[in-house]
Order: sequence, then structure tokens, then C-alpha cells
Amino acid sequence: MSNQTSPKSGSVRDNPCAAFLVPPAGMTGKFRYYSARYGIVHAICSYLGRFWPWLWLWVGPIVTRRYLKKWTASPGSHILNLGGGGVLSHQWLTADVTPRADVFMDITKTLPLPDGIADVVYSEEVIEHIDREVGQHMLKECFRVLKPGGTLRLTTPSLNFFMDRAVSIPEGIQQINDIFYRHGHRYIYTEAALSAALKEAGFISIVQSSYRDPKSKCGGFDSHPARFAFAPAEWSQYWEAEKPA
Repeated sequence: MSNQTSPKSGSVRDNPCAAFLVPPAGMTGKFRYYSARYGIVHAICSYLGRFWPWLWLWVGPIVTRRYLKKWTASPGSHILNLGGGGVLSHQWLTADVTPRADVFMDITKTLPLPDGIADVVYSEEVIEHIDREVGQHMLKECFRVLKPGGTLRLTTPSLNFFMDRAVSIPEGIQQINDIFYRHGHRYIYTEAALSAALKEAGFISIVQSSYRDPKSKCGGFDSHPARFAFAPAEWSQYWEAEKPA
């Protein structure tokens, strides 16, 4: 396993990027790191999948199954970073279709997870990449895999913000076009629409949060604005909701 350790309490909120796993430099170091973390077959297939995505779509669900099973059987809290790309941490399982994630998981499908496995599902800037109907399915899957009393933290661009910008500043017209037609986005939510979608999925205690919200037990996971300078925190809406206990 990596010689990195989980950050001390409070450090993620101060600097969420400090929680990320960064493999050693060099091909040999990376291979040893990923082999120790996932196993040799998983590591090799993940590497090849970065050059041949079609290969990963085929073998990814198979070779990552071992690591997923290990995670589900592990003791302690289970935090699922759904659609998290290559943002890896000792604190959570990153699930996505990219070979850089811990495990292959397609957010448009039924998640290969048992009911009630997760204490927290965290999904940062993901739901806007799928159609509204598919997004509703994703929210219902998040609800299903959460434990009773579990928390969903969800962030996504705010259509309210961009509508205000479009009529208030000259560059706002370009910004609202960009948020729809760049970055692979498919559906941008108003705050009322996303709140309603969470309620439709079965969630309760739906509250609007903020970037790195100090009152949130998982607000310190937020990192998108820190990683992408073009996307300031005020562009997005932040929500937390609970599955009934």
C-alpha cells in the first residue's frame, strides 16, 4: 500500500486537495503503487485503458470487481465518491467509468452495490453531465445505496446564477452559453428544480449548503473550484439531503 496516510482531522476542510492520493513519479513507481493498491491485473488493465478507452469499457467492470468487493466488506464508514473521476483518497471509494477511478461504475445504470452500504454519497459536479431523466435515476440509486440516516452531498452548476449573469453583465451571455454547451454538460438545474428532484428521489432534510461548508461533516470534500480555476465556487449550488432513518 501507499506510504501516504489519511489527513488529520480538520485538514481536509482546510485544504481538501491534501486528502488526494498522489502516486509516485515514474512508470516503475506508479506500477508498484497501483499494483499494491488494486492488484497487478487491475493495474495493467487500468493503464491500457487510458490509451484504449473501449478496452476499459469492456474489462473495467470485471477487473475492478475485486477491489469493490474488498471495499464493501471493509469495516468502518463507507464514503462513495460517485462520478469522481481520478480524485482518489483513502477516505472514499471513487467510482466512475474512467480507468483513473478506483472502480468502474456507470452512473447512468443501476449501481453494482448492495442496498444500504454507504454512510455518505458524495457527487461533485457530475449530475449536469447526464439528461434529467437519467439524473433522476442516479438520485434514486444514491438513495438506495445509502444507509438509513445516510447523507448525500451533491454539487452542480446553478442555473439561477447564470440566468442572473446573462441579464446583468455583458460577459454573462457567453457564460450561460458556455455552461450549457461546453464541458459535456447535458442538463443544468435551477436550485428549485434540484431540490424538487431530491425530494422526488425520497430524500428528506434537504438543505442548501455552501462550498466547504464548515457546518457540514463532508463539506470539506469539495475541491472542484480548487482544481479548476475557470469554475469559481459561486457558480455552483451545494446540497445535502438524508435518507430517512
